[in-house]
Amino acid sequence: MENEVKNENIEANGEAEQHAHHKPVLVKLPEQKKVIKYIKEYVIVFFAAVLQAVGVYVFVQPNNFSPGGFLGIGTFVEYLTNGKITAGVLFFIINIPLIILAFFKFKKDFIVKTIITIFLDSLFLDLLAYTPMPQFVVDPNKGMGYAFILAAIAGGIMCGASQALLLKVDGCNGGTEIIGGLLQKKFPATNIAWFIFALDSSVVVLSAFFGDTANFGGAGFAPVLIPMLLSLCKMFCASKTNETILRGMSSAIKFEVVTPHGEELGKEITTKLARGVTIINAKGAYTGADKQLLICILRKRQMASFKRILSRYPDTFAYMVSTSEVYGIGFTKQVKEGEKETVV
Repeated sequence: MENEVKNENIEANGEAEQHAHHKPVLVKLPEQKKVIKYIKEYVIVFFAAVLQAVGVYVFVQPNNFSPGGFLGIGTFVEYLTNGKITAGVLFFIINIPLIILAFFKFKKDFIVKTIITIFLDSLFLDLLAYTPMPQFVVDPNKGMGYAFILAAIAGGIMCGASQALLLKVDGCNGGTEIIGGLLQKKFPATNIAWFIFALDSSVVVLSAFFGDTANFGGAGFAPVLIPMLLSLCKMFCASKTNETILRGMSSAIKFEVVTPHGEELGKEITTKLARGVTIINAKGAYTGADKQLLICILRKRQMASFKRILSRYPDTFAYMVSTSEVYGIGFTKQVKEGEKETVV
């Protein structure tokens, strides 16, 4: 009886040691790397704030259409008060209650970066008027009316890039982006870029009542509609730029192949294309034949070589799906322990 108890204890201890042996070890980043990482992130925050301010000052404000969102509200108030209350100051003030609300919903790091960004956005937007920074002013009287759309596109790209860079380092430009983040916490499956676009668009209608339409032909329906359309164009470009940067530029092709030659085909792909292949056993619903399902991620430039390999297996069925971003060996680095993902 005692021997049985001893054997059970030995087995239990052995299982415990084996479990402890396979327990994952959390690796923390060294302090020096943490400092470098934080420096990089705050450099990005600074650069993103510059992008936002320059995009609005150079392309949007001088052409009298709304940048949308809370900054659009600040621009309208500056116009109504003849510059007594600047857009930058008002943008900072109306963000205060949102920052207080976000303090209870988001991480401290996100709040700090957002406060810094809002402050820099407001500061740069007001200070740029005292610098030699040129503005992209469209004069329709000189046959430059077509250039309004260029201003909207350029302003949208710069503001969208600013939004995306901040989201990648757990920050945002404040205003509707905070609201968008809160909404995405409620509805996590949605796209934050389109939340921001919808919220910013709600301010555009104000341009029909308070905007200066002199540059667009004076009174009438078209001069009122043009600044609204330019604002929507600017925000659409910002949203698409934001979405493109967030999803990444490292696009690839995912192939799924159904074949009875899984081992041979998988080995050929691995040796000739240097790509990993996952093989899953499958069965045809109609024929009942045993087959294999191969899953493989390839670079776009490898498609021709891949198709040549498939051509040697005539009883093989394959289809491809475009992927927006790929992480892992052979494509991009994976998130390491201690590194952060985006707040939303």
